[in-house]
Amino acid sequence: MRLGQLFSSVTAWQKLAAISLKAKVAYKILKYTKYVSAEHEVAEKQRVALIHEITDTKDGEDAKIEPGSDEFVEYATKFNEIMATEINFEQIKLKLEDVVELLDDKPDALSVSDLALLEPFFEDYVEVAPETCEQRDACTQEDEEACGDGRCNEAVLAAAREIS
Repeated sequence: MRLGQLFSSVTAWQKLAAISLKAKVAYKILKYTKYVSAEHEVAEKQRVALIHEITDTKDGEDAKIEPGSDEFVEYATKFNEIMATEINFEQIKLKLEDVVELLDDKPDALSVSDLALLEPFFEDYVEVAPETCEQRDACTQEDEEACGDGRCNEAVLAAAREIS
């Protein structure tokens, strides 16, 4: 899991924690939301420290980075590097499918976006990484965009072949 996944999931966790659920599930979600929030706090402190580093200000001083400035580009680059960091984060001992079942009678409880943000944190989640392309030298020019990084995206490859 990447730090950015954790960083962007906090609102979805808070939204899930605010929904009435069976006590045992609600308690597990409450504890896990606190765990996610604590890690988010650490990442947020890194983000603020980065801003102070780039603007040459101290903690507690106002710091502002103008969008489009050289400072902004530096901030965005460094922040994205931090967010791309792989972290070892323990999954919650619940299956997302079970939680979704409990939410079936609450149609507006979570959006598809919320579920996508939450999914990697549940024990039934299995990350599917693109497979390395074994046929890399056989890629045609049309396929180059689909597997230019040496990884196959079968859906994109198939679409590229249909178009050409």
